[in-house]
Amino acid sequence: MRPTGLTARLALAMAAVAVVSALLSGVLVAPLLSGAREEAVRAPLARQVELLARLPRLTLRSDRLDRVTAVSGLTIGVVTPARVSGAGAALTPEEVGRLRAGDPVSTSGELDGVPVLVEARPSRGGGAVVLAADVGSADAALTSVRRRVVLALALGSLVALALAAWLARRLAAPLTQTATAARRLAAGERGVTVPTRGPVEVVAVAEALGQLDAALTTSEQRQRRFLLSVSHELRTPLTAVRGYAEGLADGTVPPEDAREVGATLVGEADRLEAYVADLLALARLEADDFRIAVADVDLAALVTATAEAWQSRGRAAGITVVADAAPDVVRADPARLRQVLDALLDNALRVTPRGGTVVLATRAGGVVEVRDSGPGLAPEDLAVVFEPGVLHERYRGSRTTGGQGLGLAIAAGLVRRMGGTIAAGVAPEGGASFTIALPPS
Repeated sequence: MRPTGLTARLALAMAAVAVVSALLSGVLVAPLLSGAREEAVRAPLARQVELLARLPRLTLRSDRLDRVTAVSGLTIGVVTPARVSGAGAALTPEEVGRLRAGDPVSTSGELDGVPVLVEARPSRGGGAVVLAADVGSADAALTSVRRRVVLALALGSLVALALAAWLARRLAAPLTQTATAARRLAAGERGVTVPTRGPVEVVAVAEALGQLDAALTTSEQRQRRFLLSVSHELRTPLTAVRGYAEGLADGTVPPEDAREVGATLVGEADRLEAYVADLLALARLEADDFRIAVADVDLAALVTATAEAWQSRGRAAGITVVADAAPDVVRADPARLRQVLDALLDNALRVTPRGGTVVLATRAGGVVEVRDSGPGLAPEDLAVVFEPGVLHERYRGSRTTGGQGLGLAIAAGLVRRMGGTIAAGVAPEGGASFTIALPPS
């Protein structure tokens, strides 16, 4: 069965490289050894024959040749104009002719059926000296060297296998630990320590997991806070509905108060309905089938109409709603964009005190601003201003929040679905500023 573990694969890969390297080394060394074998025999043979050829008078009788052969282990011969003797028998007629012409000869041949290496040199005393060496002794030495080389390569391969296994485990250990940390994160554990050691790529994965851990922790904390806020917002109207309903059921509500109790129940039901509608809208924004009908939108006309629609509510609250629109055309869903502006204006009118100002303005490049002169946003609010319910929960009881804390989250989701961006900041009027940038037409 093919191994699936990273450690096993690394070990096998490195072992395969080591074995292939050893085999290639053997293949490359073999011809080098053969060449070295011949050179090891031929070089001293050539030196000896050159020494003999320098003798002033070379007159070797057959009995002397036999004695020299017995001592040196070499076969000696001479070539004269009249005869060829001893090792000269290994030469071809062409090579004999070259010797007689005064040229040196370096060749291979056979003597009595035995392969020999032959070196022949012209002699100063006339004729030529021939030395022949049996290659069998060199072959024996070569075989011994080959055995040693094979043994060395085998031992090297075994050591390489052991090192490959050790190195594979060492390289895979950080990744294995990172995988363990990832499984712990998937199981719901947070604050997992991910080891940041090993190769650069493994460290990058570990750091990414650490960032994911932090992001998941933050997201889950926000979800818990949001759920607590939702439960709190639902509990208040439900408590009122339950109390009045029990009073009606028990008959403790006087008949003359029934109309007022009914109006209260309707108001609380409307409040619950609005909250549920906001929750559904927020959920639908994440759906793939959420419809956005993008078209060319006259931004100045839309901003002016929106401001006029909100001016009556502003006058009732003692707040001035101002429109500052310049001609511009953007790509957006006009109904959804109006929904976004309504949500931002509703938020601005809620937080702006009597006598304040709310400005709805456009700027070149498809930019819309909603600014107010309310209490504004703290620097730490800017990072979470579009998180559902975060600011609503943060400022509960300290400033007029109204609503359910979902309007800004829905507005941000709608802007993103239309391909735009939305950001919060500080307005020149002293309050909060929300800037929407939409794609140009």
